Amino acid sequence: MKLSTNDIESLAQVAQKATYIAAEYIQSQVKETHHIELKDGIKNLATQVVTAIDLESQRLILEQLKPSLAKYDLGLLTEENPDDGSRLVKDYFWCIDPLDGTLPFTEQEPGYAVSIALVNQAGDPIIGAIADPYQKEYWLGIKGSGVLKNDEPYEFEQKTKTLVCQLDRSFLTSASYEPTVDALQSLCRSQGYEEMVISTGKGAVMNAMSLLTQGSGCYVKWPKTDRGGGCIWDYAATRLIFEVLGLPVSTASGRNLPLNQKEIYMNNHGVIYATSQSLQQEIIRIGKQLHQGAE
Repeated sequence: MKLSTNDIESLAQVAQKATYIAAEYIQSQVKETHHIELKDGIKNLATQVVTAIDLESQRLILEQLKPSLAKYDLGLLTEENPDDGSRLVKDYFWCIDPLDGTLPFTEQEPGYAVSIALVNQAGDPIIGAIADPYQKEYWLGIKGSGVLKNDEPYEFEQKTKTLVCQLDRSFLTSASYEPTVDALQSLCRSQGYEEMVISTGKGAVMNAMSLLTQGSGCYVKWPKTDRGGGCIWDYAATRLIFEVLGLPVSTASGRNLPLNQKEIYMNNHGVIYATSQSLQQEIIRIGKQLHQGAE
C-alpha cells in the first residue's frame, strides 16, 4: 500500500516514541553486570556481542511498532530476530537495531544507540529515528520534512578546523589501516584542515551521527571478503538523516547504500559517510587507489 504524508508522520511519531522507551531502558541498565554471548559466523567482536539488554530493547520496540505492521501492511527486519524475508515483498518495512554498539555499552563508554528506520522496497529510507542514551540526544528525520534533534529543527553547521575520521576499532588491526591513515592525512592537508583526529570505539550509528556534532569528517569502511561490514539496520536511519541534511552517504564506490538487498551484510560494498561532497569524492578516490571494490 502507498503511505500518505499523514501515515508517514504518524509512523514517525511511533518510531520516535519507541526509541525513547528503549533508550531509557538501556541507560537504566548500563552499570549492571551483563552476560555476554557471541553470535556465530562473524569474526568482528563488536558485531558478535549480544546481551539480554539487546533482546529486551528489541521487545520494547516491537511492542510499540507491532500494531503498525498489520495496519499498514509493513515488513520487518530487526537485528535479534531471523530475517523472515517480508521486507523483500512488502512496500515498506521497519528496520531496527535495538542496541547498536553493544560493546561500548558493556564497557560503559559512549558510542551506543537505538536506531529505527522505515525503508521502502527499493531500499530507500523514509523515516529515521535515533536515540543516543548516553548523551540523551534524540534525532528524528522524515524524507522531505527535515530533521529534529531533541524535538527542535536541526541544521548542520560545517566546521573546517579539524577533520575527524571515524573508524571501527577492528580496523586498527587491518592491513589497510596504515595506508588509509596516510592517505587521509594527505587529504587533510590538501583540503586545508589544521589537524586530523582518528576516533574509534563507537558503534556504526554513532560513528555516523557524531560527525554531525563534530562538524567536519568522515566515517569509512572499505569492502572486504569476510562476512560483516555492518548490516542493513546499522545504516538505514543514519542514511536518512544525512540525506535529509544534504550530506553524502554511499558505498565505497559512490553508489547508494543498498538497504534492501537479499544479503543483510554490507562487506562487499563498504560505507562512506562524509560532511561534504568534495570530501566524499576524495575518499572514493582513495578507496580506488587502495582496493579493488567487490561490488
